[in-house]
Amino acid sequence: MRLPLLILLSCLFMAAPSTALPQEFTGREHAHATLLLSQSDKDIKLAAWSLYHLGSNRQDILDLLAELTWTACSGNRTMDPDTLSWFGKALGNTKQPRYAGLLDFCLSKAKDEKTKKYLKQARDSLRGTTSDFFEGGKIDLREARARLTKQASLTSRHQISKSFDDLRQGQALEEVYSILGTPNEVSATVVPGRKVGIPGVPGSFRIGSNRLVIGYSELGTIQFSHQEGQTDWKVADAKSAKGLFWSAIDGRFATVNDQIASGDGLHLREIAGYLVEQERLEKEILDRAAERVYRSRQEKDDQLVDGLAWLCRVVAKSGDGRYRQLLLEVSNSAATSKLRSYASKTAGGLKETPGDSFIPASN
Repeated sequence: MRLPLLILLSCLFMAAPSTALPQEFTGREHAHATLLLSQSDKDIKLAAWSLYHLGSNRQDILDLLAELTWTACSGNRTMDPDTLSWFGKALGNTKQPRYAGLLDFCLSKAKDEKTKKYLKQARDSLRGTTSDFFEGGKIDLREARARLTKQASLTSRHQISKSFDDLRQGQALEEVYSILGTPNEVSATVVPGRKVGIPGVPGSFRIGSNRLVIGYSELGTIQFSHQEGQTDWKVADAKSAKGLFWSAIDGRFATVNDQIASGDGLHLREIAGYLVEQERLEKEILDRAAERVYRSRQEKDDQLVDGLAWLCRVVAKSGDGRYRQLLLEVSNSAATSKLRSYASKTAGGLKETPGDSFIPASN
């Protein structure tokens, strides 16, 4: 007789919390279970998508997937037809006749033609016989969800802060779990991609990519992407709760001050684009940005000049007239017409503050 999911989760989470996930439950399995137990259609859809592409050796995880499928097909939960299609595809990929009866049941209830198509394809892939058919309605989803949430809330964070700051783009989900432990949150998001068009069809549309997001209280969040052929989700982006800046160029965290003080043109453009989007900036950051513009005003490299021009926008957005005189000086002494022009325009938007002008240290 199979061990019910609820009992299994209870056994797994009786151990004292630590930075390492219990050996019986891998990081990806925890992520799959948490997503499947979410109330969000977007989350459960990503779980089914991931299980379809990566699979699972855990019968309890697959049964949880089947239980969610049963709740939708029986009318106990509203589910988007596209999400139900992914559930069917993931179950079909298991090749287990155990789920054949469930898919027959779903086919008898489905109304959306696209969903019927994928459910039928999934059912056709479940060949063979078994006496161990899945029976829906036997898993207490609410209790299982509560136990997962409780485990995440108990995990200590103070010892893993440095490890979070050392994250690198491309690290596998399993590796991150092994270093940081169980996250407080697991969810799905869609990141907008580039616009594409179809020949002969007016207009264009934007292709989004699925991202898995895990969050650690007091540390930040990490986004993972998955590409065709990969065996795991990989770190794509991260946000720090301590104010560190994630550089997509370098694929790691960096301090804002370091990026401004020593960044090349590409890094200056990146950090300036980030700072322009912030509602409020500390005076220290604005001073460093103004200092860098002044110090590098004689540079002629196109990328560096572009980065400096963006820093002018950062300084001007503050509305602080302390920087007006410095920008006017740059508008007269910069080596390139582009930087002179940007400095002049941004200075024009600041009010003069006699006796309270920013004086650069490199002056």
